[in-house]
Amino acid sequence: MSYCAKSDMITAYGEEELIQLTDREFAATLDESVLALAIAAADAEINIWLAGSYTLPLASVPAVLTRMACDITRYILSGDIAEDHPKAVRYRDQMKKLQAIASGKASLGLDQAGTQTARVDLVQIAAGRNDFGDRSSW
Repeated sequence: MSYCAKSDMITAYGEEELIQLTDREFAATLDESVLALAIAAADAEINIWLAGSYTLPLASVPAVLTRMACDITRYILSGDIAEDHPKAVRYRDQMKKLQAIASGKASLGLDQAGTQTARVDLVQIAAGRNDFGDRSSW
């Protein structure tokens, strides 16, 4: 299971940029095999960090993970770029997030099996009277 797809990459960065990043034959077309290899490399990199916390493959892919995979894939496609390049900065930010997930400091909101966890700490609001009791002591 891939964390992002060609359509996610196009939505995030536009087809023109993906053509520039994948076109090795100067055919002015998006090379899907180059993109697929980069997506697979990003998936492998993400799996290294998630494997200790989640059962892989995940049953569902949270949107935040798709965004992370897109940024990592874009960085991989970019080749040798400067350390302060925006693509490199975004890549490092995503790596920090993955490290936080691996260390337990952050969560994808999934249980061990990779399915969405139920939230029990939410405030519930019901229609009707909202009386907080005697306010005279406030």
